[in-house]
Amino acid sequence: MDFKNILEYQKKDGELIKIERELSSNPSRKVSSEMIAVVKGAQEKSAMLESRAAGLEKDFQAIKKAYSDTTAQIEKFISKDLESLSQKDLESVISATNAILNNFNVLEKKLFSEAERLNITLNEFENAKKQYGAARAKYNQHKQIYDNLLKEKDPEIKRIKSELESLEKGIEPKLLAKYKQLRSDKLFPAFVRLVDRSCGGCRMELSAAEVEKVKSNGYLECDNCRRIIISD
Repeated sequence: MDFKNILEYQKKDGELIKIERELSSNPSRKVSSEMIAVVKGAQEKSAMLESRAAGLEKDFQAIKKAYSDTTAQIEKFISKDLESLSQKDLESVISATNAILNNFNVLEKKLFSEAERLNITLNEFENAKKQYGAARAKYNQHKQIYDNLLKEKDPEIKRIKSELESLEKGIEPKLLAKYKQLRSDKLFPAFVRLVDRSCGGCRMELSAAEVEKVKSNGYLECDNCRRIIISD
């Protein structure tokens, strides 16, 4: 079996893989991906904080109303002519007033607590907005850098792909299919030489029978790494 064409194809494909690795490992691409995650996280947090703030605002208004109602009750009792009341009525008024005052104190504490929680939430919301803005700006900056690199490499990528398409015409379909399968599994090079008694890919030593099979058949699939071992 002639492996000349598939080896030439593999060599040319290696140039494309090199470019692909350069692009995938580009720092700006990595930063852009990280910033997408940050932006998404900031958006989710903002939505959560908006919902929390709405709930706190509702609770805050309810407490304010109760606070106002309690104040009105106290003023009502203050306006009473206590001298005209009987001892029993006076004791009843005093008891009710004490209850209202206790409720007033509780409401006052709740009011300040809710106000503090609301302010904390609003501050967190502002920080999330700033984080979102900073991350988006950084994303745009690094995306532009990566896009420029991609634009620079695009002609070379297209040229190599065109050459690969031309080379495919001279390769046996089964060999090409096997190569592309190994390539998709990130096993490169897919076709390797027999080096002494070992696989040229994973370096596993072959048995005498396997070495003989490579030499007699011209190739052998490595049991260890699945690459195609070919003879010289």
